Amino acid sequence: MGFAVHDASSLGVVVEFGIPNLVPLGGSATYSELSERSGLDEDRLTRILRYAMINFTFREEPAVHVRHTALSAHLARAPASCDFLRVLAIVSNPGNVCLPSALRRYPSTQSLTQTAHNMARGTDDTFYAWLEVNPDLRDNFDRGMEGISRGGQRLQDTDIRAYPWHALPEGSKVVDVGGSKGHFVRDLAELHSSFSFVVQDLPRVIEVLLEENKQSPTANVTYQSHNFFDEQSVSGAEVYFLRHVLHNHPDQECVDILKALLPALKSGARILASEYIMPAQEELILILLRRQMDLMAMALVNSKERTKVEYSALFARASPKLVLEYIYQVPDDPRSCIFEAIYDDQCG
Repeated sequence: MGFAVHDASSLGVVVEFGIPNLVPLGGSATYSELSERSGLDEDRLTRILRYAMINFTFREEPAVHVRHTALSAHLARAPASCDFLRVLAIVSNPGNVCLPSALRRYPSTQSLTQTAHNMARGTDDTFYAWLEVNPDLRDNFDRGMEGISRGGQRLQDTDIRAYPWHALPEGSKVVDVGGSKGHFVRDLAELHSSFSFVVQDLPRVIEVLLEENKQSPTANVTYQSHNFFDEQSVSGAEVYFLRHVLHNHPDQECVDILKALLPALKSGARILASEYIMPAQEELILILLRRQMDLMAMALVNSKERTKVEYSALFARASPKLVLEYIYQVPDDPRSCIFEAIYDDQCG
């Protein structure tokens, strides 16, 4: 178990050097050929691939000839999955391996600048501030977050299926707060043409989005620069959607994000928070992935994957007017959940 870090590092090398696409589907390539195509030293490449083969990524048949397995063939066909795995390898894992040292130095902090990420990178910047001054890594991160939605461990189809979007009034306005590159909203907009959508993220992200969408704009989607710690600038929307936002922040920052929405809410407005859910202690069966995500949140941003009770408590701390009404899931994804809190100005 102590050497499991090399499971991640070997897979990281595989996707960083694009090896899945260098091995022909239905054919083979020698280590020498793969070394020449990838630019990676043949000896190192051979050792890394032979380790990856232990985890069913590629196979060697006959000797020195590399062929696909089902897993490696999937990576060749699914660039979105590779993007997400590259984020884990290049962006996240340096912080993950520094977690023991960070906890020794900061055993009880929730500070965003006293994390394993800070120790690994030698920076006083928060994880997201650090990404902003490292544009290549930020671009890698953005692609990876789209990859997790389109081909990684959490498909955005889950959020489309889990929530009864069709029950919203005709002409509803939906604000995707911290919506990154807007991939979820654009898919949802195709299904609900009467709705209007606003994708909000930091200025750098929005500038790129506006440029990318000049050629093929989505009629009912607009983009707006916004920091979700600031007071919400779009008032009177039916829905404010936080997709995978809260799990990236410690409790107090989550409460601050929710409070920033309050001035914009009309009575009956919905805050939807889509998150992974940690099971209760008695349900701890087959949840390795969620435990891994939980420790990564600890390493990078001193946050956590929360239980239903813990998420409910965040809404209650933000305002007594936020009434947690429903929790939505789909039967085929018990890991994921959409919380619906409805703003009631008569409460509290």
